[in-house]
Amino acid sequence: MESKFPMPFRSVIIDDEELARAHLRMMLVDNGLEVVAEGETGINAIDLAERFQPDVLFLDIQMPDMTGMQAAAALQNLDKAPKIVFVTGYSKYAVEAFDREAFDYLIKPAEPERLRLTLNRLSQSQERAESQSAPEEQQASDLTPLQRLPVRSDYSIRLLKIEQIECAVSRERKVYVRSAGVEHRTYYTLTQLETLLPKAEFMRIHASALVRLELIESVNFLGNHTYSVTLAGGMVLPVGRTIYPDLQVRLGIS
Repeated sequence: MESKFPMPFRSVIIDDEELARAHLRMMLVDNGLEVVAEGETGINAIDLAERFQPDVLFLDIQMPDMTGMQAAAALQNLDKAPKIVFVTGYSKYAVEAFDREAFDYLIKPAEPERLRLTLNRLSQSQERAESQSAPEEQQASDLTPLQRLPVRSDYSIRLLKIEQIECAVSRERKVYVRSAGVEHRTYYTLTQLETLLPKAEFMRIHASALVRLELIESVNFLGNHTYSVTLAGGMVLPVGRTIYPDLQVRLGIS
């Protein structure tokens, strides 16, 4: 079917209700969009968005494993982040959704005319989106803490238990989480992980590092007011000068 829009859109639908997916899929196809994949969970959203690189992802909010809001925070950090349209039965999350830079927010069941408005806006923004720089980091101050953290593992997404996480480090605009001495790529920024991981157990000790405090075995004085820490297992991480006094308090060495 020929697209009704100047540029065809590749779309992904994420909803744990099969009938809701079918209803939305029918309307999208009727409007000439290509539905390249569907899923039922927030984990599916991340995996399918990374694999298929859709232009737009239609995302439910209340789902198993992780909420749509948590998934959206991770999706915005993909190399090719899709536009996110929340499709949910709850109007109460609308403000938070737009705080997360959602492109639009639809109430189930989505009405054809309302959906068409969304698709028209997508069409109008397509050229602008291609010329925009990378999106600013989402605010994560009110994200619900995760019970398990999704990370990339070979050709799948693995869910790490929070108690398995040793530290998270940022290198070359990517964030890696260390567990049992092995690093895994994560979909969140360090700023987001500060909120998603338990504050009582983790601390941002540097612009590039977040650590589990109980794994710090030594604090190293390097001279000229510079410091580092050594973790159990031997990993050494830098400590920011302005952060060091707070680290002393957290470790009880002030």
